[in-house]
Amino acid sequence: MKVSRTCPACGYTADYSSAPLANARHPRHSCVKHRRGLDQARRRTERLLARVTRECTHPKARHAHGTRAAYVKDRCRCTKCSAANTAAGRIVTRERMYGRWQPYIDADPVRQHIAALRAAGIGVERIAALAGLSVSHTRELAEPGRGKSRGTRRVRPSTATRVLSIGINETSRAPHSRVDATGTRRRLQALIAIGWPAKLLANLLGRRPNSLQRSMTGQSVTARTAHDIATLYERLWNSRPPRMTGKQRAAADAAQAHAAAQGWPTPLAWDDIDTDPTPPALTASPVRQHEMDEIAIERAVAGDSISYDDLTAVEQQEVVRRLTAHGSSIREIAARLGTTKRTVSRRRASFGAA
Repeated sequence: MKVSRTCPACGYTADYSSAPLANARHPRHSCVKHRRGLDQARRRTERLLARVTRECTHPKARHAHGTRAAYVKDRCRCTKCSAANTAAGRIVTRERMYGRWQPYIDADPVRQHIAALRAAGIGVERIAALAGLSVSHTRELAEPGRGKSRGTRRVRPSTATRVLSIGINETSRAPHSRVDATGTRRRLQALIAIGWPAKLLANLLGRRPNSLQRSMTGQSVTARTAHDIATLYERLWNSRPPRMTGKQRAAADAAQAHAAAQGWPTPLAWDDIDTDPTPPALTASPVRQHEMDEIAIERAVAGDSISYDDLTAVEQQEVVRRLTAHGSSIREIAARLGTTKRTVSRRRASFGAA
């Protein structure tokens, strides 16, 4: 017959085979040890309860409940996460039975791509940031066999996909890395050649004019500067600068005159502005008022947001002549070009039209 004893101080309870044995053994128990065990059990229970409702705290991914990632990474033991982990384990077992289980692939293509990226000036830290990997893992892939290590010979397919998707181009470079300034210089020169003043370009880029001048004369620029100027060039290469006021027209004419004196090509002179050989220097044309821009004329005739003041004298004459030949009245021409009927009438009279 068993005899039970309970400590009134700590609540420790034990069963003994006889009363004499209980009287001898029970007073020897440690209340401190029993309380410590109760406290440890309480903490374990709290941790288990917390795991069930734990939200994802991963720094680089948001794991959803009901997935194996939440079960493994976030230690969530809810029913859905546990079921997802079990299902994933069954898939692995089945794939292994059929000989189709390949959780890793050869790391050589990944290593060769990293070597090509580094040869193009894209560093290990930048590669790690673009691929979402740790710097140490990326460096181990890039430099295998250092010291006693044999290096990484296999990688997961997802890791290989992320690394191989990084392009060998300027956008992959770190913002403060240095790149060749040829394309940047040509883009700025081409914009100035069609009338965009350097000061206005600097304002659009959020820079000072002397900083923009350094980008035009230096041998290299930062990758961020090259990207910003390339983006601005794509927006402005087929647009004319503002010519609403006399000051704007004077600035645009001065920019074109300076570009003509330097022999800078316009955007249409380039097929690939980054890699084309430098074309022969253009002959200077100091007097802008005698030039004729066929694109500007066609846009003005079509009513494509080109006003009378945006055109040079010879362009104004040609636009009025073409619109008159198309049968447009003085009122219609004035409305299309944003000018007065008197101005149009004078232009028509200059080439003998009523």
